[in-house]
Amino acid sequence: ISFNAIDSALSSLKNCQSYINSGMDVATQVALDLVESFNDEEDVNNMEKVMLEYAAMDRELNHYIKAFEETINQVKREKPEDLPNLENLAEEKFLEMESNNSDSDFQRNEKYMYFKDQLKEMKKQC
Repeated sequence: ISFNAIDSALSSLKNCQSYINSGMDVATQVALDLVESFNDEEDVNNMEKVMLEYAAMDRELNHYIKAFEETINQVKREKPEDLPNLENLAEEKFLEMESNNSDSDFQRNEKYMYFKDQLKEMKKQC
């Protein structure tokens, strides 16, 4: 069984993670600039909402990638005679991971926590 197409798709998804990370970096810089220049609480709160959306996308993408990787590894290990429906198996794993989501997950997102820390420091200086 060849998994080249799936490996290629997973590689593309991992590239998406770099775009999410870049977006989070930009949002952090914009928020810090807003605090420094205007100290507009509403705009800064909007940037935090953007960061939370990025963090949620990052979590979902990580779950999706992990679900497919685990599914592929399971099939490679078990070497079934008939190839199971990989999409259904991965979807089940993905939904299981997503069902355990909580807001505390964002406390483990490095970029989101950096954003919060930098914002707190910047607000102290203003």
